[in-house]
Amino acid sequence: MAVAVVQEAESPVATASTTWTFNFASNVTAGNVVVIMARLTTNARTPGTPVSSGSATFASVTSVGGTAVGQLRMWSAVESGTGNKTYTITIAGSLTSTGVMQAWELSGADGATATSSGTSTANSTTTTTNPVCSDTGLTIPTGGIFLGVIGTTAANGVGTFTDPTNFTRDYFSNTGTGTTAIWCGHSTTAASGVTGQATITTARTVYGIGAVWSELAAGGGPFPFYTRRKMTGGLLGLRGGM
Repeated sequence: MAVAVVQEAESPVATASTTWTFNFASNVTAGNVVVIMARLTTNARTPGTPVSSGSATFASVTSVGGTAVGQLRMWSAVESGTGNKTYTITIAGSLTSTGVMQAWELSGADGATATSSGTSTANSTTTTTNPVCSDTGLTIPTGGIFLGVIGTTAANGVGTFTDPTNFTRDYFSNTGTGTTAIWCGHSTTAASGVTGQATITTARTVYGIGAVWSELAAGGGPFPFYTRRKMTGGLLGLRGGM
């Protein structure tokens, strides 16, 4: 079965904090992959690897920006038990930061390890109206999924943001402390050379990250038969339906 987003959620951190915590709206299903992205908007900060209240052990997928403002980091893990898990990121050195956490629960993925990943640094030193998730094009195999993030390197708006072709928007913020100008989305359209190029009407410098997961071979683990989403009015909830 093809990789699918079972549920996704975001947790903006508008007040500088040492510990960032969130959970999905619904139980995570055993065997599914959880992918977490963190964007920090305070300079010289290093986020620790996410910790699950369950048994998942997260590993880095990719990152860009070092410890600078706007840095992007992504981790993934397989949850071995079903339940409403809590995920926590702690900023190193007891320091604090604003930013945002975005997470996806994926069914049908061939393990926690991404098939491929990339970053965008070409747009981090010069303004652009065509930001990308990855400078190097990635291949989305049949049944696979591309998770992508684009964010400004400072707290600046980008005007009108047009999503990359064949991508579904999961989260976008163009205003607000700590979350200004960040987009998260995914694509399940099989293609090669995918950079996740968006367009913006106000040229900015940006960071981007992207990663691809392939589908599990026939006979793999459990897959939910519906998609759970969040409400737009709060951190967690349900949007959509069966």
